[in-house]
Amino acid sequence: MIVAIHQPQYLPWLPYFDKVDACDCFVYLDNVQFQKNGVQNRNQIKTPQGPAWLTVPLRASLNLNIRDTPIAAETWRKKHIRSIELFYARAPFLNLFADGLRPILDRDWTFLADLNIAVTDWMCNQLGIVSRRIRASDLHSHGAKDDLVIGICETLGATVYLSGRGAEAYQDPAKFARHGIELRYQDYKSQPYPQCFPALNFVPNLSALDLILNSGPEARSILLGGRPTARSEAEE
Repeated sequence: MIVAIHQPQYLPWLPYFDKVDACDCFVYLDNVQFQKNGVQNRNQIKTPQGPAWLTVPLRASLNLNIRDTPIAAETWRKKHIRSIELFYARAPFLNLFADGLRPILDRDWTFLADLNIAVTDWMCNQLGIVSRRIRASDLHSHGAKDDLVIGICETLGATVYLSGRGAEAYQDPAKFARHGIELRYQDYKSQPYPQCFPALNFVPNLSALDLILNSGPEARSILLGGRPTARSEAEE
């Protein structure tokens, strides 16, 4: 069984969803320390001026886990909804936002992790992702870094751990192997797709919401096109 683990993010980008889709069980790592200035509470959409951040304001503390990090105010909700509706007014599948994500954003959220997971689950559904998704805090695993990851994998009965390339520098494959777990690294490169404001050319590394609203039912095939096997088959 393939397991992947990642902190909950707000409106994640395509590589995040590739990892969720490529595993049998995806774990929202909500029981680790919140990281400031990352993408746990923000992500980018496309505007006529280029990429722009949508940021959820927080009352963050270095001592808080992600699941306990409170959202600071309610004003962000109207701003984010208004920005998405304005900048994606000509997106062919804006109705998906109105019918699904808009009501989620407009709820009275207290904690960042709850918001992020609800948003990500909705986006997974739009991308046809069916892998099991659970919270690390529900598994009661302990430790830090590799020890925590290995503990989660063992609890779930994983035979393969799918990791991002960013962790390759400090992970020890032999340590995973001693626990009967193969350490495998994600290889993903987002592929161009039609976007709003084509005069700006294709802008990569946006929230996957950009793909969903622009491509609708074709979003899944575009997502999968970023995997090396899919790219090599397309090249043939």
